[in-house]
Amino acid sequence: MRGRKEIRGSTVVEMAYIMPLFLLLFVLVINTVFFFHDKVILNGAACETAVLGAQRARLKETEETDLERFFMERIKGKLIRMTDVSVSVSEGDGEVTVEARAERGGMSMSVCQTVVTARPEEMIRWKK
Repeated sequence: MRGRKEIRGSTVVEMAYIMPLFLLLFVLVINTVFFFHDKVILNGAACETAVLGAQRARLKETEETDLERFFMERIKGKLIRMTDVSVSVSEGDGEVTVEARAERGGMSMSVCQTVVTARPEEMIRWKK
């Protein structure tokens, strides 16, 4: 029995209280990372959709592009935590605004991206 260490019972009881706290902290960190991952995905897709809408308006394309469908294709299979996504695209005077909202359980997030339709060729002609 010389090489055997003895563990006191109080150490085991203390670890029984501490381990659930460590596990809870680990789960909270993972959920927070998933939340911000989904927010970055939504933000990027909203920005790409707004830029596509602004380019379409600038070039005065006759082909109608469904920007909401484009947004949903951009996020398809990329979200981890948030699953219920809704998007609205509005095109106003010289700008395109994309608003997206995602929910799951009691958590929700929303992003809004606005892009101004640039018309540099009109400014160049006006200055000449």
